[in-house]
Amino acid sequence: MRLLRFILRRLMLAVVTLLTLFTLTFFLMRAVPGDPLTRTKEIPEETRKNLEERYGLDKPLHKQYLLQMERIFIHGDFGTSFRTVGREVNDIIREQFPVSASVGLVSVLIGVLTGVALGIVAALNRNGIIDRFAMFLCVAGISVPSFLFAFIFQYCLAVYPLTVLKFNPDTWLRPAGWGEARDFVMPSITLALGIIASITRMLKSQMIEVGFSEYIKTAKAKGVSLVRLVVLHQIRNAILPIVSIIFPMLVFTMSGSLIIEAGFGIPGLGRAYMTSIQNSDYNVIMGLTVFFGGFLIIANLITDILYGVIDPRIRVG
Repeated sequence: MRLLRFILRRLMLAVVTLLTLFTLTFFLMRAVPGDPLTRTKEIPEETRKNLEERYGLDKPLHKQYLLQMERIFIHGDFGTSFRTVGREVNDIIREQFPVSASVGLVSVLIGVLTGVALGIVAALNRNGIIDRFAMFLCVAGISVPSFLFAFIFQYCLAVYPLTVLKFNPDTWLRPAGWGEARDFVMPSITLALGIIASITRMLKSQMIEVGFSEYIKTAKAKGVSLVRLVVLHQIRNAILPIVSIIFPMLVFTMSGSLIIEAGFGIPGLGRAYMTSIQNSDYNVIMGLTVFFGGFLIIANLITDILYGVIDPRIRVG
């Protein structure tokens, strides 16, 4: 019963958060000077009135708000793009989200596996070579912009081998492009570097902190083997906070990165989102914002529930 109340509270908070995000996005878009029609070429006044009537821009602001809320949250329809005639926002998400999601999933898989491995080894070999390498990677992954890594990978792994070393362009990595398995390599590694840095640093500090806890000292005094001590006691307790960041990381990478997608020529949602902002395409902006926000809220909700199931102290609090 206590767990059920915990889940219901989180669900109510998720609904309120999504409605707040929708409201803020709607009114902030309208506060920006201009509208989707003024961003286009000069159009006759009569044509403009017809377009305003067609898209509902001639209605009072509060009616536009209520109509869009009804369309999105009741009918699940994000509307039609203002800039591309007949282009549904639902179709944009349906076509381009799998591209961003596939790159994001590969990135998170690489980042989590590598970060967990480096964090454990670095904690068990403090001040060693691996620990120093892991900390250097953490600093680089956090401080160096992703577009710089993208440029370095493009030159070192694609441009130089193809132009200087004369590798076969039909089988080797391409500087940019999409549609083949090899096109996953560079963007996935680029996105994974930040994940590796965050998880490595967090897991190492947690491992060290858990290593000084009383139950670890007690287990050592009882003669528990090193492997059992590390796997069943130290890692098991240190990895719990990692659960709280994996799902948000998954959402952010799956939602698409504008810089990475633009740099590697990936037709994902990140690039579509930026284009819609530049064009003041209200429906696309709102649709992608609600989609991203809902995706992140659901991920956080799952994280909270998992955390509450794993650690009863969370739901008691």
